[in-house]
Amino acid sequence: MSDAELIKLLRTQPEEGCKALLEQYTGMVLAICRRRLGGLCTAEDIEELTSDILFMFWQKRDTLSDERGNIRALLSTMAYRRCIDYYRSNSTRLSTRTQPVEEIAEFLPDENPTPEEQAVTAERSALLMDALRRLDPADADLIIRKYYRGETAAAIAETLGMRTGTVEMRLSRIRQKLRSILEGGGNDDA
Repeated sequence: MSDAELIKLLRTQPEEGCKALLEQYTGMVLAICRRRLGGLCTAEDIEELTSDILFMFWQKRDTLSDERGNIRALLSTMAYRRCIDYYRSNSTRLSTRTQPVEEIAEFLPDENPTPEEQAVTAERSALLMDALRRLDPADADLIIRKYYRGETAAAIAETLGMRTGTVEMRLSRIRQKLRSILEGGGNDDA
């Protein structure tokens, strides 16, 4: 169903439009929420947040424009912003928790690759997970905060009570250490 048809259905038959919206876009919104908050929240929290986002969109159905409507873009933006709001409102509870490396493995992207791509991706993921496990837990936590959660160095510094420059220098050092491990240098203590 095209976006224009879905918008029209949402306006004229809200219940049917809601069913179509859920069928078409729940997976996308859920994936965004998992990517942004996956290791920080329970699966139930993420599902509830996904439902909230879709419900907020459904409530705005009368304000949607038929001509300008790109539901995927609008829902993506809403989901991204709602995840940020959720994180900020729960930051004390969420940010003090150190992220175990194993918890992020289930949230690695799945884009229906070919069997060959799956094998390469699995091998790369295994190598990266092994390299992360070989890091000091505090270093692994910094990498996860920066590259998995998408936190800025300033946000990490504020959360951990550090200076931004210190976080940036540590991240640079940790990236070099990871590169060495992944290139076979194996120098975990560098």
